[in-house]
Amino acid sequence: MKLLLTLLALLLLNNLPAHAQPTPNMTGIAYERKQGARLPSKSAFIDAGGQDVGVGELFNRAPIVLVFGYFSCKKLCAVARLALLRAAQQAGLTAGPDYLFVAVSIDPAETADAARNARDIDFAAAAPEGTADGFHYLTGKPDDIRTIAESVGYRYREGAEPETFIHPIGAVVATPSGIVSGYLSAIGTSPEEMSEAIRTAAAENVAARASPALLLCFDFDSTTGRYTFAIVKFLRFGAVVMMLALAAFIYREIRKGARA
Repeated sequence: MKLLLTLLALLLLNNLPAHAQPTPNMTGIAYERKQGARLPSKSAFIDAGGQDVGVGELFNRAPIVLVFGYFSCKKLCAVARLALLRAAQQAGLTAGPDYLFVAVSIDPAETADAARNARDIDFAAAAPEGTADGFHYLTGKPDDIRTIAESVGYRYREGAEPETFIHPIGAVVATPSGIVSGYLSAIGTSPEEMSEAIRTAAAENVAARASPALLLCFDFDSTTGRYTFAIVKFLRFGAVVMMLALAAFIYREIRKGARA
């Protein structure tokens, strides 16, 4: 029986795909939850229309759904934005009166053209409900990007390849006055979670519990549609456990049949 289990495990490991790429240093790449912190009102950005936008100009209007990433990303950034927009739409929320959707690029090299292109792609894919002033796709200078990212505990760094970044996937929900109310995992956020987060922030309350941001953008390989390295290792472990459990079940059934 032990031989059978060993052979099954080896067969499974041999057939699961993996990438030979090295693992980057991901120490500290995550959200350090700072619920109750204030967004920096003086940080200045440029929107998709090439206009200057101060973070403080977004206050006192509606709860803010703030998502970081970069617009040229070929991995999970666009997926995260679409997931949030669709969750809001399914929850019956309208950008503008109900919430403000604010996507901030962490790449200081990106311009208003990149922001506009990302916005147009998102709108074509998600067709979100809202007014023009309900959506903000922003680019900015390094200091302003770092300031707002650090204010909400968003930790990221440049990737090994040029113009790439290793960063967490998730969103910050802030009150209309710019106080961090809570966090959303972005990908996998349900309409109910989105609705509750917006409702809590609209009441100028800090959420009792922060939803985790579990994914790193680096982990997804968009060319194959698979997670890489660390995720593959986790999937391998889970698959091996399942195969061992199945083998044990078959063995027990065989023993039962032999006794009968």
